[in-house]
Amino acid sequence: MELHTRHPHLYASKAQRGLLCIRNLQTNRMHLAKGEDLASLIKTTRFTLDMGTYPHPVLQAEYEALGLELFSIEVYQRADDHEDLDSLLEASLERLKQEGASLY
Repeated sequence: MELHTRHPHLYASKAQRGLLCIRNLQTNRMHLAKGEDLASLIKTTRFTLDMGTYPHPVLQAEYEALGLELFSIEVYQRADDHEDLDSLLEASLERLKQEGASLY
């Protein structure tokens, strides 16, 4: 118990910021989203897709047609505290476009 009182930061997990990728495993089409807490964003994304309320209509329709098994929802890129998530998202999308990735 002594360790816990002297070093509470060892037990506190800090939220990871960054980008999330929703990937259609059948078509390899991707959608990126940004968030301050990636673990929470993954749960929220999965919930809204399951409930049919995800704000991207094409992605939502494909998810409903194909089902969870054909999608992955995972961390795409972690960000440092000082990084601007909007800029990181924009740069990542631009890089994916240049690489010829299929995006929603």
